[in-house]
Amino acid sequence: MTMQYRHLSKHIALMPLCLCLLIFITSTPALNANQHTPKKLLMHYMPWYKTPEIRGEWGQHWTGFNNQHNPEKLSPNGLPDIWSNYHPLIGPYDSSDPDVLEYHLLLMKIAGINGVIVDWYGIEDFADYGEIHIASNALFKATKKFNMDFAVCYEDRTVEYMVQKKHLPKENITQHLTQTMQWLEQNWFNQPNYVKVNDRPLLLNFGPIYIKDASHWQQAFKLLNTPPAFFPLHHLWKSVKADGGFTWVHPSAWNDKEKNKNIRRSLLHEFNYTSNDPNKIIPSALPGFNDVYENSYEGIDHRNGKTLQESLSATFAGQWPIIQLVTWNDYGEGTMIEPTIEFNYLFLEIIQDQRKIEHNPNFIYTKQDLRLPRQLFNLRKLKHTSQDQLDQIAQLIATGQTNLAHKHINKINSTRPQ
Repeated sequence: MTMQYRHLSKHIALMPLCLCLLIFITSTPALNANQHTPKKLLMHYMPWYKTPEIRGEWGQHWTGFNNQHNPEKLSPNGLPDIWSNYHPLIGPYDSSDPDVLEYHLLLMKIAGINGVIVDWYGIEDFADYGEIHIASNALFKATKKFNMDFAVCYEDRTVEYMVQKKHLPKENITQHLTQTMQWLEQNWFNQPNYVKVNDRPLLLNFGPIYIKDASHWQQAFKLLNTPPAFFPLHHLWKSVKADGGFTWVHPSAWNDKEKNKNIRRSLLHEFNYTSNDPNKIIPSALPGFNDVYENSYEGIDHRNGKTLQESLSATFAGQWPIIQLVTWNDYGEGTMIEPTIEFNYLFLEIIQDQRKIEHNPNFIYTKQDLRLPRQLFNLRKLKHTSQDQLDQIAQLIATGQTNLAHKHINKINSTRPQ
């Protein structure tokens, strides 16, 4: 059973901008106009979805933790009854399905996204951590196939849950953390497509929520050949003597109209208030926030894409080399950027537009190209075409040869059985 700690811990990351921030005077980073190195865009990715077709049952991130939804039935709006206010364009899916991973990664590549940050629960075979790890490993292998980057955001409240359930003795926390970090070094950190910061593997932590003593982290990293560039949440990173921090969701930038009339200024202040060094902060852009929890957090209206435009523009306004996109597919919180019934391809088109501004005229993909991965996904599921032929189309898309990919798909559709 998936624990609910990720959602419970959000209250820290969703804190309003404090009053001191309103009077905090700092120099904002220089504009990015003359920077020649493109931003590295990394998508925060949830690997926790399950379907009967792939793994024999519906996962609780589709049904709800109390199984209050049934994806096999339709809601009054005629869409599958899932635990979300929004619906994926391809329907509820399994995070370990290779066709889904191909679809997701090709969409990201066409939008100008460099890679993923997987929300990772560790390697322990406990609760559903093992299933999440299997899906995460499948995602990692798929990123290699399409020449995309990969990094990890570790959830340290998994350790708290294991301690509470007496699966892990409290005195073994450091040992468990050390073994987890050693596994990462031996299996993912050493791979060429793992994200590096100053030749060190990037490790995010959604917290620290439970392991708040810096000595636990220091001891775990001490035994690695190359300690990671450690980035917890941006208002907590200094408490564990980390290398920097990443921002998350900040509703007051949009919702506190009296105090924050200038959204960009509010976001830039938020990005900078723990450090003016762009190498110590990973700012985040998001499309909105509208959760389904019984005790909901403060929402952020999607505003038909304007929220993403504003937050993305703010992250591109400074010298931060890495930007995190929040998120690809957290349907419970309504931060999903992947194509949905409600928003279609809007959010990816906005990201693509920002990339074109940055790369102009070198960015080769178009908005029409964003429709290709779904067409390929549909052909995969119909199983009327040889997988080798579809693999070739996938590589055409991944390498920017989209005109050829369009032609091949059109030819297959014109000749396949109806």
